Amino acid sequence: MKRLRVLNAETGEDLSTDYTLRHRNQDEAFREQQKQTTDRRDFSNANMSNIHEVYDALTTAQCGYLMLLQCYVDYNGVLVKSSRDKTPMTTADMMSVLQLTKKRMTFYDFLSACTAHDIIREEGGAYSVNERYHFKGNFGSQYVVKLYTAKIKKVYSEVKATDIGLIYRMLPFVHYETNALCENPFEKNPKHIRWFNKKELAAAIGVTPDTLGRRLKQMKFDGEFVVARIKVGSEPERYTFNPNVFYRQSKAPDKTLLAMFNVKKP
Repeated sequence: MKRLRVLNAETGEDLSTDYTLRHRNQDEAFREQQKQTTDRRDFSNANMSNIHEVYDALTTAQCGYLMLLQCYVDYNGVLVKSSRDKTPMTTADMMSVLQLTKKRMTFYDFLSACTAHDIIREEGGAYSVNERYHFKGNFGSQYVVKLYTAKIKKVYSEVKATDIGLIYRMLPFVHYETNALCENPFEKNPKHIRWFNKKELAAAIGVTPDTLGRRLKQMKFDGEFVVARIKVGSEPERYTFNPNVFYRQSKAPDKTLLAMFNVKKP
């Protein structure tokens, strides 16, 4: 097999040690691989390291309101009407998407709590979400969970805000590669993942095990469960997040993980 070299056309200098040759077919194959592995769905992000500050400041239902509202954050942090309409949201717009138009006091209690704790900011009539907690756009940190906006909106239309708030409290515990809900979400060795059982997960999010067991059964959207309950032999139940709703990697979710949540009959 011939070994190709890179030469400077003017000087004849051999630059092979500084450059790598790649055939055009390899470029095409790489682009095709990128199409298959890069997740292009619309998403916002939650900073795993900081969002405990949010659920320490807000009620569980208010965490659910924030989960939906952050779906409307733009790249500059401002809450806008939609991805196509960049008009900043008014309080009336926020009440409408949160389905709180007839519960104005509930909405303003939520907004006051958010502004008091610098979770939501108001400047010049425009509201924005503090990027310390949520932001839109690509990221270089592994301390982030992607929240798929279309799915979150669908969940909100079918599930109580309190239940979404419980889901929100689980975000700091999502394992990077497996979506497992666990004590050590940054562990790289799958054999060392310390999965939460029901009692441990309930304690981590501040509810009783009985409450968690009841609520998990209700957390469904479009026929899919938000959290899978996994039983392995005589071991206690384990839990993992639906990658169609929450995911930490930039590539498309693992097919086995996706299949785990496929409960619809063909």
